[in-house]
Amino acid sequence: MNQRKEHIYFALVLIALVVLGFVLPRGARSLLVQVMILSIFAMGYDVSLGFTNQCSLGHSVLFGAGAYAILLPILHLKAGLLVSLLFCLGGGIAFSLVTGVIAVRLSEAYFVIVTAIFSAIFHLLAVDLTWLTGGDDGLSATLPALHLGFVKLSLYDPLVNYFFALFFLAVSYLVLKRIAHSPLGKIFLAIRENEKRAEYLGYHVTRYKLIAFVISGMFAALGGGLYALSLRYTTADFFSLYWSIIPIVWCLIGGLGTLIGPCLGVLLMSLFQYYVSAWWTYYLIIFGILILFILRVSKGGIVGYVMSRSKG
Repeated sequence: MNQRKEHIYFALVLIALVVLGFVLPRGARSLLVQVMILSIFAMGYDVSLGFTNQCSLGHSVLFGAGAYAILLPILHLKAGLLVSLLFCLGGGIAFSLVTGVIAVRLSEAYFVIVTAIFSAIFHLLAVDLTWLTGGDDGLSATLPALHLGFVKLSLYDPLVNYFFALFFLAVSYLVLKRIAHSPLGKIFLAIRENEKRAEYLGYHVTRYKLIAFVISGMFAALGGGLYALSLRYTTADFFSLYWSIIPIVWCLIGGLGTLIGPCLGVLLMSLFQYYVSAWWTYYLIIFGILILFILRVSKGGIVGYVMSRSKG
């Protein structure tokens, strides 16, 4: 798909999301807010797994760090939303650097194990440090108004909350798409396809894998921070292994290395969680069968299947 077509499709999807913000009923709009926020997390994870073949089981650390890094300044420093967002991004970069410096030097199997250990450690710490995190009970916060020059907006307004999430989704997609099409993105893909060959060509593979991991971590933290804002709440459960495994599922369903694919994975799973689960408790059985069917038909997920059909 050429860039001109990509820009047209992006504009059409953006227009559709703007219209949906006004016409959807409140419940469906709230679900779409969650889908947009988790899509940021999913796209961030795709940079790690889909672009550099780093299957991290430690992204719950980054998701949880982003959630706490955005609410703690609001609770204890009385910081505004924009300042808290900077704390969130900074927390994501810091935690991904700490994790990545150790993990990216390891082979694939050890990388998975070490990142899973990080996830377990930080989850235990978050549960234990109740004075800071609130433990399993979590922390809730009253959100300050969003000051944009002479305009003051409240995230308690459903429409403001919706377009706040949409803004960050659009910006995140554009930034990550720009990275994917840049020379840096081409190096990421070279590492994914053949790490040894990339090293022979003179690229410092470990350094570039760390850069990819930090970029991935920053967007994972942003997703966690926005998720906490949408709930007005954060909990130690955000550090649990669930939040490391679920983005893998999103990426596999939608298509690795595509950015839009993980977003489709989030949408599909959210629809199952909120609508199919309403009439059958064991909806995950159907979802599991659907995942197996998608991967059986196309290893590239939904986007991979669509692209292969369009070329054919």
